[in-house]
Amino acid sequence: MFKVWYHDNKSFAEYLIKITNLGNYNPQIEKISLGRNFADNPDAIQKILYLDVPDAIITYGFPEKPVLGIEFCAEAPSGHDIFQRVARVVASASFGTAFAFIFPEKKWVIRRIGGRWDIYNPLPLRALVNISTFHKVPAIPFFWEASQLSGNKSEGFLLTDQEFPNMPDRNSAEMKKFAEFVNLTITYVLQNRNFEEMMFDPFILERVAWMWDKYHERYRRKPDLYSWSPLTSCKIIKTSELVELVREKIGIEPNLPHYIIDRADTIVYEPSTRNFRADPYTGSLVGIDYLTCRNGESVRHRYRNLVIHFPHVSFQKMKKMFVRYYKEECPFRPNNEETDTYLTLHLRDGCRYTKQKELRIYCYIADLLLFHDAALY
Repeated sequence: MFKVWYHDNKSFAEYLIKITNLGNYNPQIEKISLGRNFADNPDAIQKILYLDVPDAIITYGFPEKPVLGIEFCAEAPSGHDIFQRVARVVASASFGTAFAFIFPEKKWVIRRIGGRWDIYNPLPLRALVNISTFHKVPAIPFFWEASQLSGNKSEGFLLTDQEFPNMPDRNSAEMKKFAEFVNLTITYVLQNRNFEEMMFDPFILERVAWMWDKYHERYRRKPDLYSWSPLTSCKIIKTSELVELVREKIGIEPNLPHYIIDRADTIVYEPSTRNFRADPYTGSLVGIDYLTCRNGESVRHRYRNLVIHFPHVSFQKMKKMFVRYYKEECPFRPNNEETDTYLTLHLRDGCRYTKQKELRIYCYIADLLLFHDAALY
């Protein structure tokens, strides 16, 4: 039995059922549980939510096994906004769940003087190819198409569906390809075939070729990885320089792990923010990993260290933000008198799924976190 789980918009699930073969199997629609109800989710869904929450998840059987994650994004595609969602793709792929990521090919944006087309950044396409390759599971993008002739003007001329106006037009060429991918996934699930085998399916091979095509179509305009966001906020240094930088931060000789010292180079992602926050930097950090550091499935499979540096953020200020959570909301706080599934979840898994998104993603992905006045490693 199939189920479709949604994050905060039920129409995502209804749209999926309507435009694909899911409707042939009368799937149930369920809402993903978050916060104190997180433990209500099936165990396998909990696992793929450890970094972030996608818009929809399709599961099969009992206990429910996630077979496809889906993310719909209508934001302008050239900047950080697309990368903001990459952590959701990786969380699914790392547990063997296929993923479909829908985002605009272009979107009309209004500026002070007139408007212009904001056209897709090629780097997410390359990152998705690497995610698919390293985890041996399809993580496939599809364009949300736009047209000044037939698009929705209030949505930057994106082609929107008549029945579900917040969703892509099901009759567009790309959404037909998306439906074909969902149907192919259903077929593999029903035939009990491995997603690793699916990587060699003609549809996937053709789609990967399309991804490289679209990547080079944009990349050749600025043929330098570091000319595209978020790599514009990155620099590569020798790991010996990193040791010096950490020494300056902490005032003593750092005892860095051997796997960091053994890598010759380090990439430093340095967002200009003055606040320690998640979006869009958490997803961008994951994207940077797969673009410039990763050469295998886990965070230990790196040929280059990955560091995020917040030069304008004080560690002491950041610490106050998160200590508040452990004093007021953590189930292990001294004054907690409730014995419930939320406490049981933490006794079993610790804070893996419920600690704040910033700590969850930065501390899992980065080899080091650098602040104005401290270093975490």
